[in-house]
Amino acid sequence: MDKKQIIVLLLKICAFLVFAGRAYQFYFFGAPFRAFFWDEAQLAPIIESLSNYSWYEYATSSIVNLWIQNFIKTCSFLLLLVAHVCLFWDQIKSHVLKKIAASIGLVILLLLGLSMVKGRSYGIVQFFELSSQIAICLVFFLNNDISKIDEKKLVFWLKVAVAFTFISHGVFATGLFYLPGHFIDMTIQILHVNETQAKLFLNVVGVIDILVSLLLFILKETKYVLMYLIAWGLLTAMARLISGFNQNFILESFHNYTYLVVYRLPHGLIPLIIFFFLTKNSLKLVTNENKISN
Repeated sequence: MDKKQIIVLLLKICAFLVFAGRAYQFYFFGAPFRAFFWDEAQLAPIIESLSNYSWYEYATSSIVNLWIQNFIKTCSFLLLLVAHVCLFWDQIKSHVLKKIAASIGLVILLLLGLSMVKGRSYGIVQFFELSSQIAICLVFFLNNDISKIDEKKLVFWLKVAVAFTFISHGVFATGLFYLPGHFIDMTIQILHVNETQAKLFLNVVGVIDILVSLLLFILKETKYVLMYLIAWGLLTAMARLISGFNQNFILESFHNYTYLVVYRLPHGLIPLIIFFFLTKNSLKLVTNENKISN
């Protein structure tokens, strides 16, 4: 298997991990879609003009609540289907099926991001944190044959997605707008430090996250930057399981935290894809120079 085949395989694996992890989350733990469907400012005029419901009746209706629950479960099954379509992308001949699957995945991820922004106090930064996951979906949405993808464009846009994801992490970790409590809890659990030390550690790595994201576009040689992003992306994904693992409740620990790892693994795998692209092209350049000199 050459590097191009490895890259294509990694793209498929990333898509599968994102959609399969989210499917598990939606089915067992739900999704924050109520923040969207219960947004009075945006939906009240629509609901009241298109139905006999007043906003209060709509927001307190058990039927509407059940509909939202069923919608989330349906999204779970759809995401699982999309995950397998992406994994077996080359084996599926129907471009229509692939386009529909990628479109469904993209719409659900965008709705998830919008709901997270509305449902939490983190603001638009919360949406940008999903950039890597959305970018992988866009790769499949825009390309029927990912083996023939424009490498330069792919590398650039993957860099943009990685930068947005890590800058968002950095903004959270530095506490620029808000320092999420679960960041502090994970740091305390894993490093066995106190709260003050945990906040200091997060502030430092937050600054580093922002800095290395910018260096992706400033430095000509980004190999070491990518190595950091690969390692830190994988470690921060695994941190969810490590911090929440309880040896007395092993199966429950895996059930409660593994899906958080699964859909975040692409945060480390996408920099790895960029790394393979750049080293593959460097190898071609060296080979061509050797041919010319000989």
